[in-house]
Amino acid sequence: MRQGDTLWDKRFVLINLTLFLIFSNISFFYLYPLALTQMGCQHFLIGLVVGIFSAVTVLSRPFMGKLAARHGEPRLIIFGITAILVASFSYIFEHAVDISVMITRAVHGIGFSAFIAGSFSLIAKAFPATKRAQAYGVVGAALMGAAALCPPLGEILISKKGFEGLYAVACIAAACALILMAMFSKHISLPVSKGVRTPVHYTKIIRDHSLAWVLLSTLIFAHCQSTVLNFVALLARSKGVLSGPFFLITFSVAIFFLMGFARKIDRFGKRRFLRLCYPLLIAGLFTLPGSMGTELSFAPALLFGSAMGFLFPAHNALAADHGGMTEKPGVMSLFTAVYDTGFVTGAVVSGWISQQIGLAHLFLMTGSVAMAGFGIALFSPIKRD
Repeated sequence: MRQGDTLWDKRFVLINLTLFLIFSNISFFYLYPLALTQMGCQHFLIGLVVGIFSAVTVLSRPFMGKLAARHGEPRLIIFGITAILVASFSYIFEHAVDISVMITRAVHGIGFSAFIAGSFSLIAKAFPATKRAQAYGVVGAALMGAAALCPPLGEILISKKGFEGLYAVACIAAACALILMAMFSKHISLPVSKGVRTPVHYTKIIRDHSLAWVLLSTLIFAHCQSTVLNFVALLARSKGVLSGPFFLITFSVAIFFLMGFARKIDRFGKRRFLRLCYPLLIAGLFTLPGSMGTELSFAPALLFGSAMGFLFPAHNALAADHGGMTEKPGVMSLFTAVYDTGFVTGAVVSGWISQQIGLAHLFLMTGSVAMAGFGIALFSPIKRD
């Protein structure tokens, strides 16, 4: 794509449709712990089974970056969607937790890892630096839209058709994504993806100090984001209120800014928006415990949604600005692995902290972690746009 070309070409529409469908599949499985409970699993076993997906996704991501560089992003994306479809179909026949469930979760995680590595590398390559934040803003809106819509829809499916109905719809989402890619993958192939493949060397990539600071900031942002999404429902319950309004406001505000204002990040500078928007995240975290259950409960939701709407595309675009064209698969695989690691720590580490010091203090401590991210945005040698 040339510098002045429109963002909304066939390639971009196809990528975002595929992203929405695959994240719909993943979002349906946010309800999988309910199925494990029905199978008679204890909480520690539920955590183990659910965690296999995340662990495999993170650990395999650097390898997927090498595959993207060697075989091209479209092939890796198709492989990933195929693995997701096979795993989603396998859930239908599993009625007890045994080795087959563990294998299914691992295959699902490998497929998701391959899909993310291929799609995020493709976006980094396909769009120039002047449009990357806008591109990742639309991508973020697609992901959050799926995350907001599919769990409630999944609950309706479970109540009417059981878990088999949930798995069937998840299969349909993956199958539609696979059909789209099989039919139109030639529209997203890039000239740089043809011919001689250049291997990815992560030791060389990580020596870039600017990228290393971006990755550390990404880890902090993802950890804070995961902490809120995983534990705000428990905080709301402790206050005797529902968490639904918080999620509705948060995702609505985030999608609004992702769709309408991400292009401003390209125009005024990605690092500048890190500096401007980390304070929104910090304020949201510090005000959340005290305002939940009061007339001001909407305020932290507005702050947190605004922070997600700007910090997600800014971090993605900053990472994509690093490395040469042949290094993009490695850079974005490393970036997405770090992002997913933050979601793991936000669930596991924050869960332990909450048990030790309580929910209210958990959010205050997480706000302190966000302040470290703000310090990175202010003082670290992240390269200018």
